[in-house]
Amino acid sequence: MSRLAYSANRRRARRAKRAAAKPRRHRLFLPPASTVDQTVDLTSMSAAMVDRLFWRAGFGPTQADRTAWTGKPVKDAVNWLLTTPAGVSGVPGTNGGKAFDPTGDDTDLVLSWVDRMVRSTNPFPERLGFFWHRHFANSRASVSPPQLLMQQNDLFRKYSDLAANPTASFKDLTHEVTINPSMLRFLTGEYNVKGAPNENYGRELMELFSLGITNAAGAANYSEDDVKQLAKAFSGWQIDDSNPDAVTSYFTPDRWYNGPKIVFGKFGNYHYDDAVDLVLAHPNHPAFLLTKLWNEFVATPPDAATLAKLVSTYTSSGLQIKPVIQQILTDPALFASLSEPNLVKPPIVYVVGTMRALGAGVTDTSATDHLDDMGQLPYFPPTVAGWEGGLSWLNTNTALARFGFAASLISNATIDDVPGETASSAYDRAYAAVGQPWLSSATQAAIRDFSNRAGSGTSKLRKERQLMLRALMLAGPDGQVM
Repeated sequence: MSRLAYSANRRRARRAKRAAAKPRRHRLFLPPASTVDQTVDLTSMSAAMVDRLFWRAGFGPTQADRTAWTGKPVKDAVNWLLTTPAGVSGVPGTNGGKAFDPTGDDTDLVLSWVDRMVRSTNPFPERLGFFWHRHFANSRASVSPPQLLMQQNDLFRKYSDLAANPTASFKDLTHEVTINPSMLRFLTGEYNVKGAPNENYGRELMELFSLGITNAAGAANYSEDDVKQLAKAFSGWQIDDSNPDAVTSYFTPDRWYNGPKIVFGKFGNYHYDDAVDLVLAHPNHPAFLLTKLWNEFVATPPDAATLAKLVSTYTSSGLQIKPVIQQILTDPALFASLSEPNLVKPPIVYVVGTMRALGAGVTDTSATDHLDDMGQLPYFPPTVAGWEGGLSWLNTNTALARFGFAASLISNATIDDVPGETASSAYDRAYAAVGQPWLSSATQAAIRDFSNRAGSGTSKLRKERQLMLRALMLAGPDGQVM
């Protein structure tokens, strides 16, 4: 059996086991923003504000981040995130001591991206790139060869590295995605020809990528006829994958519907780029996309005035990405409820953030195995709509997977014995070792109580106490929010 087939079979077995378990959904009680003082000083960040920014726009802060940005304006830190090029540092990860083979093994495909996130020098481009991966979701289950997905991931990174591409626009991104080989294969656009239009991409472009089914008043944003007409405009594209390492798409005029099309009541002989422009010129597009972007970083929906300001910034800039991201990340709402974080960490953020906090690199398949068990395996979204997110991340099975992942990393680390270490010193050492995460006062008291009651009379007991302290801090309920 090939490594690729073995990986697929292993994932299917785990998913079947989870389905049979019929997990119960836990409710995570989070304070509504209206009950929390949202007044923050944006000109001088506290350590808690630095933590919030780097969790929401990255994978958590390092101590160097706290030192660098505490006391500095929010806008300066955001400017650093948006103007510092993407890059990686450190020793590349491996799978059992072997270099990743992402084109030959699906587990390595995922691990190679996790490794890049863990080693990223500026985490924001990888975080935004993963947002685009979820927004324009493609699945390895339907796309071969895997190089197509890797090329599309590079495309997303191009529109996420805002230092290298400061004027990147959603319009340009959507133009490229529309004829990207991975998208053409995933939504069967390569079979869209005159006389037999394929409606998949036209429908998803409007429903999921650009407009939504209805506007705020509940009125339909498009009709079934608009879907049919768009399909004609998107016809004629094919894929050349004769060289898997350089897959391309190309246009065949004889396969294109060369004739009149009416989209949103507008008449024209539209090509694919004209059709994209028509959709993005729809009045509901800005609010749809910007609300989704806002929700990526902020727990509560934008109010009408904030959304209107975002829409104005977006449209006046020619649908550029950077200005609206800058506006979102410097909004006071990002820092609401600092004393009790109110956004659940998605699995990828939790896994990468935990590894970065512990200084752990990718050395085996545990990250992939646990991400699958947590319900968010990169390159394998459950549907074209991506992942549901939010509170759906937490149920009986996924909570156990989160704890198990953190515990496995901690147990694999070297934990020194400190003879005579007091309960208070043990707590402080554990807290520093796991990156000083947010812990509520009640959680701190409970963990300190455990440290006081835990055995410490032998080296073995002291090490066990230290291991459990670190696991409780990273994998307990407080570790799931940001």
